[in-house]
Amino acid sequence: MRATWLTDIHLNFLRPLALKAFYERVRREQPDILLVTGDIAEGDSVIRFVQELGAIAPIYFVLGNHDYYRSSIHTVRAAMERLDTTMTWMPACEPLKLTPRTVMLGVDGWGDARCGDLNSTVKLSDWTRIDDFRRAAAVPARLELLQRLGSNEARLLREKLETAPDSENILVLTHVPPFPEACVYDGAQSEPGWLPWFTCIATGEVIAEYARAHPDTQITVLCGHTHGTGTCRPLPNVIVRTGGWPPGVEGYGNPIVQVTLDL
Repeated sequence: MRATWLTDIHLNFLRPLALKAFYERVRREQPDILLVTGDIAEGDSVIRFVQELGAIAPIYFVLGNHDYYRSSIHTVRAAMERLDTTMTWMPACEPLKLTPRTVMLGVDGWGDARCGDLNSTVKLSDWTRIDDFRRAAAVPARLELLQRLGSNEARLLREKLETAPDSENILVLTHVPPFPEACVYDGAQSEPGWLPWFTCIATGEVIAEYARAHPDTQITVLCGHTHGTGTCRPLPNVIVRTGGWPPGVEGYGNPIVQVTLDL
């Protein structure tokens, strides 16, 4: 099975000819399925682009923070649950046995303000472009919301892992890196001021707990969010691949194919 991985493609930035060229680039991979780890577009356009990608090959995806811009978390997620069967939002479905050896599952993840510098002066557009954060404008309320979102993602991930059929390999799709070591940009781990918003510690803890309890299962995590490419191995049977662009290469308006995997 050929699985083409895309992340942080931000298709709303593209003009029609550039968008057509990108779709042709994806088609040349001859994918059996598409795996997309978030930041597809924004809340008012994400369904359109998911549908267009789904016309190339069945798409299995999670959402990133940008996919909620101009809307709310509840509104966008409710729309995802109504998509047809060629477009699968991973948090809404049971773990899938892709091959006899590989099970796939996924959650969105969220930068959950559990590591790094919580007094960070880094300001995200999330705070003004997602309805939930506009309503939680004060810093303590924002931190509480982020930590609650992270806890919810971890709870859902734990449920999926507990119900996953036995398999040699588990493939986890998520948007936000689940370990600080996977939060990379320009070839290095992100600075402490960025880590609270670009790492989901809660999902990392769930993955680590499961990995220690199942040492013979290989877990591969595909994530994005940072726009920096990297690979880390926090445990012997866990590998995290962060999708992005090489140092100095702009990601916005420049969607690329990360890799096509033979599963």
